[in-house]
Amino acid sequence: MPDFRYSARSQQGIVAGIVHSADCMTVATQLLAQQLEPLTIEPLQERHFWQTCWHRLARSATPGAHDLILFTRQMVALIHAGVPLIQALQGIRGYAHHALLQETLGKVIEALQSGRDLASALAAYPHIFGRLFPRLVRVGEQTGRLEESFQQMFQYLERDRAVRRRLQTALRYPLLVLAATWIALLVVNCFVIPAFAGLFARFGAELPPLTRLLVTTSRFTQAYWPMLLLGMAGLGYVGWALRQTRLGREVWDQQILRLPLVGSLIQRALLARLTRTFAMGTRSGLTVAQTLHLVGETLDNRCMARQLAQIHDRVERGEPLTQAAQHSGLFPPMVLQMLAVGEQTGHMGDMLLEVADFYDREVEYELQALSAWVEPVLILMVACLVLLLALGIFLPMWNLGSVALGRR
Repeated sequence: MPDFRYSARSQQGIVAGIVHSADCMTVATQLLAQQLEPLTIEPLQERHFWQTCWHRLARSATPGAHDLILFTRQMVALIHAGVPLIQALQGIRGYAHHALLQETLGKVIEALQSGRDLASALAAYPHIFGRLFPRLVRVGEQTGRLEESFQQMFQYLERDRAVRRRLQTALRYPLLVLAATWIALLVVNCFVIPAFAGLFARFGAELPPLTRLLVTTSRFTQAYWPMLLLGMAGLGYVGWALRQTRLGREVWDQQILRLPLVGSLIQRALLARLTRTFAMGTRSGLTVAQTLHLVGETLDNRCMARQLAQIHDRVERGEPLTQAAQHSGLFPPMVLQMLAVGEQTGHMGDMLLEVADFYDREVEYELQALSAWVEPVLILMVACLVLLLALGIFLPMWNLGSVALGRR
């Protein structure tokens, strides 16, 4: 069935959207059943083959952080303006760019029209909204502060995206430099060194050990490059398959936290996300055990998730949170002190938010330090590689003159 874009008048104003229906009359009937007066109903243009493939791919992809941030920000503005919930969702759905989010919002609207509450409707799609989002929405519905719940979720998503972007920005430059260096080495190894090797062979010059090593490596690469490519692809596939297993993923995540320069940075960023999610969970009325389980589902690092599961098991057995966290070794002493203060004063959420803000600042400082360290380290690495290649290629050139004079 084709898609139709419509605009209609309701008691609160003009609404617009896109529906999937058989024809224009069916769309009009559906709008009238929703007490909407149709103004315009236009069929969307037929898609070509590649447009259809792209549309299906977009429908299968999960909405990103940008889509959810935009959704929560729009909900805050519409709720603050006094727009009814169903009408607000219909307006957002009509202008949503992500196909799967648009389809999901349509199902959420249908659930609301059938009498369900918003939290239950959102909880039916955890792969879209996660598990924390519906919890906060339920608290907002129960307390009459739905706008505040969406505002908290908007701030959480925005901070989380900012940390991720800072990490990606810090790691993008060294990865690009290493990739360019690797490509340059392949070009030199496959094209430059063989040309010089033929020149040296014609003159019969005695080659130094470094040059012989480079020539041997170049000949090996030229002779067995298909096997090398297959071997690299096989190793990549084996590594990917091992990472899909529970043990392999945990070992991988553990080694990431031990990486030089970036390991501590990634750990602090994860701790900032962990404590902020923990604070939001406690503020939404969840018990400590429920919050620990919820935080474990949002963590991307299996090693830290395992340590958090140990804390969860100890808390369920009746052990205080601070004591359970101390035995796990997940949190540094500062966080343990803040947890102890939060338990004693009953303001766990406020304490954890302060910890999250502290780690956000630490991540920012470490990113600046990483940027200051990475550039000279990369320059030194590239300089060493260039020096080795230059010595290996140009050292024999000093002997060519003496060999040529000797032949005369």
